[in-house]
Amino acid sequence: MSHRDPPALIRPIQGIVTLLGFRIVRVSGLSMVPALADGDFVLFRRFLPGESPCPGTIVIVRHRRLGIIIKLLDQETKPGHFRLRGLSALSTDSNRMGNTARQNIMGQAVLRIGRHGVSGLRVS
Repeated sequence: MSHRDPPALIRPIQGIVTLLGFRIVRVSGLSMVPALADGDFVLFRRFLPGESPCPGTIVIVRHRRLGIIIKLLDQETKPGHFRLRGLSALSTDSNRMGNTARQNIMGQAVLRIGRHGVSGLRVS
């Protein structure tokens, strides 16, 4: 994911969605292909207090070594700790990435804004 300045079309949307509890981030890299491509934007919603993320969803995580990343939330390894993984063979191996604590999961991805339009995010 990158913190580059978004295109002019995305900037006004960012202000509106932030007010509603959502955020837009830009994807950098190929670890989540085919669900997300390099350069896509992702709309994500923050979790409500006490809300628990569900394995199988795409989440935005503040990782202690890798910074802010987008990954698939895998199994809960112990209460409040989750395994993360990418969708592509190019992703950092989940064993090297390690587990993440619930408090590091910033939110759940809900929409992909890409070159070919907008689509919901579901992983089969």
